[in-house]
Order: sequence, then C-alpha cells, then structure tokens
Amino acid sequence: MTGVQAAAIDPPRATILIVHYGDVVPTIALANQLADYDYDIIIVANDLTTRPAQLEARVGWRTPSRNLGYGEAFTYAIQGLSTPALVLLNTDIVVSRTSFDRCIDVLLADATIGVLGPVLRFADGSLQSGAAQLTRWRRAPLVLIEPGPFVVDCTWVTGAAMFIRKEVAEQVGMDGSYFLGGEDADFCIRVGLAGWRVVCCGDAEMTHHGSQVITGPRWNYYSARNRVWFVKANFGLGSAALSWLVALVMLPRIAVADLLIRRNFDASRLTLLGLQHAFRSKPTRYEGPLMGEPLAGEVIPW
Repeated sequence: MTGVQAAAIDPPRATILIVHYGDVVPTIALANQLADYDYDIIIVANDLTTRPAQLEARVGWRTPSRNLGYGEAFTYAIQGLSTPALVLLNTDIVVSRTSFDRCIDVLLADATIGVLGPVLRFADGSLQSGAAQLTRWRRAPLVLIEPGPFVVDCTWVTGAAMFIRKEVAEQVGMDGSYFLGGEDADFCIRVGLAGWRVVCCGDAEMTHHGSQVITGPRWNYYSARNRVWFVKANFGLGSAALSWLVALVMLPRIAVADLLIRRNFDASRLTLLGLQHAFRSKPTRYEGPLMGEPLAGEVIPW
C-alpha cells in the first residue's frame, strides 16, 4: 500500500441540540462556537425561521411545521441520531470546552447516570442553578444548591444545559405537552423512576444569561399551568391543589406589577387563564397544545 494511511476518525460522542426561538444572533454565535468542537450540532427553529447564511456549514438546521415547544422540539431533533450522548442547550448559555468535555466524560463513564447538568451561574458568578431538589409538600423548585466540586445526585437539573444518555431519552422521553417550562423537572423525575441517576457535575460550570427567548407575559400562563400539571402527574392531587392555591395567592402581586410597571393586565389575565387550564387534563406527550393555549407568535386570545 502506498501513501500515508489516514488515521481512523472516531465518531462524535454527542449531538448538541439547540432549540431556537426569537433573536437569531445568540443562536448563531453559540452554534458557530460549538462548531469547533468534535460534536454534531442540530438547531430546531421553533419560530420557523429559515437557515441563516452566517451559520457554519456543519451545523444542522431543522424547521418543523409549527412551534413545537421545548420538549417536543427535543424529541423531534433526536429522531435517527446514533451518538451515545445528547446535549440540550438554551441559546443564552456560555460554554467552555473544558466544562463541556467534563460533562460528556462523566456522563459516559458511569453507566448508571442517565442525566447530568453542570452548575449554572449568572454573569457575576453567583449561583443560578445547581443540584436541584423540590420542596416537601408543594414540590416547588429548589435550585440554589451548591454541589461543591463533586458529582452529586439530585432530583433534577435544568433543561437550559442538560446532558442526556441517548438510550434514556429514547426510553423515558421528554413530555412535549408542557410546551415551555416544567418539562425538564418532569423528565428527570421519570428518569429516576426508571432506575437511572440524575446528577449535577460540580466541577463543570457554565454561564446562563437568563432567557433571551421573547415570551413576554405568556410565561405567566405556562408557569401557573405547568407547575400544577407537573405536580399532579408526579406527586398527586393534594400537592397539585396546594400549588394551585399558592399561585392564586400570588396573583395580586402580579396585578400590582401590571398596574404600576407594565401598564396593562396581560400577565394577570394569562396567569388566570393558566390556572383555569390547570384544571384540564394534561394532554399526552403526543397530543400537542391545548385548545386556546396562548402559543408564542399567535395573538393573545382577547
């Protein structure tokens, strides 16, 4: 044989999945940075935007037929993938190669780990999300838990930066019926029930600038509705009723902010709509959004 035999190229260990909505600039910046890594990259354009010309050629761009929300976009993106790990990232995450590779190494080195999250910090270095737990009765999120420089077990990690074993994603599945918010905690709870560990990698840190996805007052709807749905699905009617009542008690504070700051009552009205829809049966992960759900990009129904 003549010439120099080319060295075998190892297949990528992970596929990076970015759910895009809104301003395309941070999406392009993150994807182009990650294009220098040895991983596959897929972007799901939930706002149905066409592929930007500035995007690196190796980055995949998929446009679904409608806005799928976060969980269903993840399910849509992983169809047919063969990499052993999947990485779900928000568009407003700042990633270092060292922390990214550390998360992949820990996930794939221990066959008991199904889901892993890094420590997320604000730009000033303060903790945003760590080894997350839930409160005892209302099952409200507790995210400000420092893991220290260790890999520690926890109840859930945020979907803003989530490293997932592919077989876990296929076996457990992420529930798209939440659309926005709650699907990450729900997924982790069901991963644990399926016998896998959920861990936070304390010696891998990333910066999260906070949502750059423009949801406006719609977040009030999803926050109110999805928290009740999540608790009812995983912990029963009693905790769900408590969660609903607490959201109702907090409504006057939202109304005051509407009056004094926002100068309209969209947030209050959407919170009330979310609490009304919380009484409806949660669709299955395959059934799509509720009738009357105030989806992003559509006119608010009043």
